[in-house]
Amino acid sequence: MLKHLTTGVAVAALLAAWATGAVADPKQGGAMTVTFKDDVSTLDPAIGYDWQNWSMIKSLFSRLMDYKPGTTELAPDLAESYDISADGLTYTFKLRHGVKFHNGREMTADDVAYSYNRTVDPKTQSPGAGFFKSIAGFDDLSGGKAASMSGIKVIDPYTISFTLSKPDASFLQVVALNFAGVVAKEDVDKWGADYGHHPDGTGAYYLDNWTLGQQLVFKRNADYYKPGVPYLDEIDFKIGAEPLTALLQLQKGEVDVLGDGIPPAKFLEVMNDPEQKKLVVQAPQLETSYVTIKTTIKPFDDLCVRQAINMAINKDRIIKIINGRADVANQPLPPGMPGYDKDYKGYTYDPEKANSVL
Repeated sequence: MLKHLTTGVAVAALLAAWATGAVADPKQGGAMTVTFKDDVSTLDPAIGYDWQNWSMIKSLFSRLMDYKPGTTELAPDLAESYDISADGLTYTFKLRHGVKFHNGREMTADDVAYSYNRTVDPKTQSPGAGFFKSIAGFDDLSGGKAASMSGIKVIDPYTISFTLSKPDASFLQVVALNFAGVVAKEDVDKWGADYGHHPDGTGAYYLDNWTLGQQLVFKRNADYYKPGVPYLDEIDFKIGAEPLTALLQLQKGEVDVLGDGIPPAKFLEVMNDPEQKKLVVQAPQLETSYVTIKTTIKPFDDLCVRQAINMAINKDRIIKIINGRADVANQPLPPGMPGYDKDYKGYTYDPEKANSVL
């Protein structure tokens, strides 16, 4: 498998129509309009797995753990606290009291257990099921031999434990993933396969309206368990605008954020304009973009062929094409992610060596 083909940490540059000083002193209220070229496929946390719906799902659903904004530091979210057994096999979470789904019902440990089992259940066809493979009973549930994972125990309405089949140092990161978002069973049962268009979480916003191919409207969850946030009353996602058209709309003050980012062809023009540049928010993302090769078909079943392809691609040239808004990836993990090896060099661009390997 090729692991280091194109970009490493992508740098998202979004034009935002608010003064940078406003961020330091946020006020309650107001609305924000975000543009996207393409519609969202689903808002089901067990299914959604692309960059566009990832942040939307994160706004609608909550998880046991979450990251402190702008960092890779974990903190309890739906959980008030957690405990890890001495052997590293059992994680016990104490849940917040009074957390409500958007439908008004209080969330309990049963909902957490249901959500995890649902994600792993093969009928759900979740692309994130494999993240939970360290939980005892994963193989039986994913293989259709059991209705739930034996390692999940609801101790009381506000306490849940996970017993792992082997120690997993990344388990707290796993329960912070969108795939671990907690859903309400009654709404999943009601909407079935169409639940992704009728999400019901415990997050900061709820879905007020979705006109397919045109618009999504998120509104502030007045019952959100974190006092004082979110600040915005509403987020409007406008669908269908080409990135160049969206940029013109932003420049006219008709929209606030370019969800697809600044078009590469206009990036230098924007950054060379002092008035526009000061409205650009740049931040590193924990993301690795790559090309996947099916290694079971010829000639890609040959390691030498895969190595040659890797060395034949000018990754630095690709970075230049996107105005330097990324780093060359030399391993699956991006910088800033636990496990990233800063000393590993990976495969460098070397056409002569590629030919030699072939």
